Amino acid sequence: MIFRTAILILLISISIGFGGSSAADSSGVPQASDIAGEMPAPSDGEGGSEPTEEAPTESFFNEDELDPLFDDDFELDQAQSRNDPLEETNRAVFALNQGIDRFLLGPIASFFGYVTPGPLKLGLRNFFDNLNSPVVIINDVLQLEWKDAAVSLGAFVVNSTCGIVGLFEPAQHIGMPRHFSDFGQTLAIAQLPSGPYLVIPIAGPSTARGTVGSMVDLMMRPNTWILPVTALFSSGGEGVVRLEEHQDELEELERSSVDFYSVLRSAYLQTREEQIWGRREHRRMDARD
Repeated sequence: MIFRTAILILLISISIGFGGSSAADSSGVPQASDIAGEMPAPSDGEGGSEPTEEAPTESFFNEDELDPLFDDDFELDQAQSRNDPLEETNRAVFALNQGIDRFLLGPIASFFGYVTPGPLKLGLRNFFDNLNSPVVIINDVLQLEWKDAAVSLGAFVVNSTCGIVGLFEPAQHIGMPRHFSDFGQTLAIAQLPSGPYLVIPIAGPSTARGTVGSMVDLMMRPNTWILPVTALFSSGGEGVVRLEEHQDELEELERSSVDFYSVLRSAYLQTREEQIWGRREHRRMDARD
């Protein structure tokens, strides 16, 4: 539903303007340079002073002291802006989503968080993660990640039985930790470009590749075919649970952001990059070679 991890990136723009001299030049008052040009230059031996060497000028910024992290962030933001050719449209959809969050989903998530005990909220998160396990298993196989597929299959069986349909996660205590895999990652490993950055109504940030991947993943979920009526309710319920989980972080990020849209775009793209390559860095290097 709303897949946003709060990562705050501060973008600072320093501009220094020099406009005083242009105003004086445009007036009728003779300038010092004009008067100096009309006066004869003193010749040697006629009281003229010896020419002096001009003092070297120092740059306002010491290049050796520039923060490389600032340069990296600036270049990263520039690259992300170039990956957002539909920014005007995306910002309009983003504003729509903000209104929906503020007046509809936000209050629902806040009410859910207020009335639901912490253990039950954790159990519901586990339940939705377990419900998504078939998607993870299929994509692990498509990515030729045989070990991950075996772990996901074993965790799904253990959590669905001993964990009471996934409300608990006993599998992680016996060496089968949960991981996430989706068809968007599968396409990335197949070296399909991400395409432009997109903001989907209600669903939030994505890319062209990620949007296609999400639709394929939806088709992989068993409840889409077995109980299609419940798929809508489960998706909506999962969205509320996820929003409540990150609601405080998102609100704090919005309060502290100069441009909330740019911050979320940067956070999403960096988080997505980590999801794809974080546990398979060797495959990214292979793809670059």
